[in-house]
Amino acid sequence: MSNPYLTNEAQLLYAKILHDIAAPLGALTLCMDDIKNALPESAELVELSIETLSKRISYWRLMVTGSEQSPTYSDAATAIRSMAKLKSVEITFVHSEDYQGEYVRLILALVLISLESLPRGGKIIIDADQGNVTASGEKCYISKELQDAINGTVDVPSSRHSLGMLICNWAKNFGTAVNLEHEPTKLVLALQGQ
Repeated sequence: MSNPYLTNEAQLLYAKILHDIAAPLGALTLCMDDIKNALPESAELVELSIETLSKRISYWRLMVTGSEQSPTYSDAATAIRSMAKLKSVEITFVHSEDYQGEYVRLILALVLISLESLPRGGKIIIDADQGNVTASGEKCYISKELQDAINGTVDVPSSRHSLGMLICNWAKNFGTAVNLEHEPTKLVLALQGQ
């Protein structure tokens, strides 16, 4: 069964785009030794960029493609830890049931927002049982566009709204909304009524 929060066409389009981006990255990875020899001063940056993009693609694949039973919470935890390492973010998982499928996708989206809100690293606590994700750090930032999209108050959508709109729609399909609290050093995204 496909993801009920995206049309079959949208899910296939995501899968195709992510595959098309990942394929050249695989080729670049295979050529990394040649890149190191040809561009020794840039090789580390190229390698880090490939790794970062590969992990982001894997994260998005997990979040937007799959079946009713996937991803599992364990799959999500692995992807979250992988992304957190790239951003110097410490992750804490509060004990949770073994969730799967659509609910895990929503948690992955909330965590992605939280990871992106910590430009200087920090900590994220994920409590799937309560439906909340808390990010804290020296600096914690979320754009007004993203806040508006999560709150469902976008009149003219742009690419800056896309992840927030996806979260808002997914939450609606669960019969809830996302309560967003933001301070300069803290961000809380909580599903209401969880």
